[in-house]
Amino acid sequence: MTADTNDPKRASHPQAELTTGSSSQRRRILMSAYAFSPVRGSEPGMGWNICSRLAAYHDVTVLTRSWNETLWPEDERHREEAEQFMRNNGPIPGLTIHFVDSPPLSRLLQRDPLVSLRSPLYFQGYAAWHRAAYRDAVRLHRGRRFDAAHQLTIASFREPGYLWKLGVPFIWGPMGGGGNVPWSYFADFGNHDRLYYALKNVANRIHVRSKWRSRLAARRAERVFVNSTDLHAMMVRWGRTPHLMLEVGTPDWPGRPRRYDGGRPLRLCWIGLHIGRKALPLFLHALSELKRRGLGEKVHLTILGTGPETNTWQALCQQLQIQNMTTWLGQVPFQQVHEELDRQDAFVTSSLQEGTSNVLMEALAAGLPVICHDVAGMSFAINESCGIKIPFLNRQTSILEFADAIARLVTTQGLLNGLSEGALRRAKALSWDEKVKEIAHAYNAIPLV
Repeated sequence: MTADTNDPKRASHPQAELTTGSSSQRRRILMSAYAFSPVRGSEPGMGWNICSRLAAYHDVTVLTRSWNETLWPEDERHREEAEQFMRNNGPIPGLTIHFVDSPPLSRLLQRDPLVSLRSPLYFQGYAAWHRAAYRDAVRLHRGRRFDAAHQLTIASFREPGYLWKLGVPFIWGPMGGGGNVPWSYFADFGNHDRLYYALKNVANRIHVRSKWRSRLAARRAERVFVNSTDLHAMMVRWGRTPHLMLEVGTPDWPGRPRRYDGGRPLRLCWIGLHIGRKALPLFLHALSELKRRGLGEKVHLTILGTGPETNTWQALCQQLQIQNMTTWLGQVPFQQVHEELDRQDAFVTSSLQEGTSNVLMEALAAGLPVICHDVAGMSFAINESCGIKIPFLNRQTSILEFADAIARLVTTQGLLNGLSEGALRRAKALSWDEKVKEIAHAYNAIPLV
């Protein structure tokens, strides 16, 4: 489920929305944002939201990819999307976009169907693009010196790019990755996911020790932002003390507090791709457990999204005899996602491996309490004021704890109402503007030379 978190009117003139609160001189920042689009969510939306808003504080030059329209599918035309946005909304003062042509190796290794992030070849092509971006960066830097360089997207510890070699202060992140999926959760995976995540668990252990270029970039960085305590601990082992920051922000939605008194079924919403790591079966088993406890008529789950596991998961729903507790809407347009969230009482995500999903932040902005695993970016995004976090230990613990959390919302008078108000407060604290202010102030701390 791709969710667009961008508001074009805000993004087109961020200087009207942000004030620095400081007389600090504007810096010239060179930003690497391989994923960058004004009309997408996920990594491209992150790149756009941060860079466009940072232009209110500093002069930002963005290095981003340029696709060849004859070689790439329609949904990868990020250059076309950015240029169309500028034609429709006008240029953003302080923002310069520099498109870096993909070198032959990138075009070879990232072309569909190898474009999947699951392919190790993808990252070889990604590294080749970074080498091309660095060559352009050196040329731009010679023309007019930058005050700092920032590696932004794709936000992974595995690939720091090369801007740290430019000879100016370097900022890296917010970044994610590095977390393993405990083996007990593999019971709900299909064969493909079992193989993929087994190899990824092994690769994580190897990469933490062997990514020498990432270690060197981290040590040279003026500041490193990470999205989880796992990555924080890893960076400390690498000799750096990073700062915790989520890689995405909450959208500017008119959220509302929810009111629930137990007099009707609790309306829950789950949104995501139907792939192994999203782990919807955990929640289906939790619903079965609630039915066993006599709460089957007190809970209803709406499921949005599709994917390779859809048929398997729907068959499990029938096997558990919880069809009357679920509604499957499939893939829906973004506006309908917003409307669906507005109809719900709480948002649930069973994901096993997540940075910080856009839809989780959208749920907070809508005023929905969140039930999730205590892992990765979700650990930082959700606190006791706005949701319930489930220990990320093993499959059976997750099932029972999800069931317990839902039962608490159903049976504890006023609990959901208080968490909903907390979700709205948390959304303000985690907004794109607040995130950009923190990054901009990190730039301000860099001495001008």
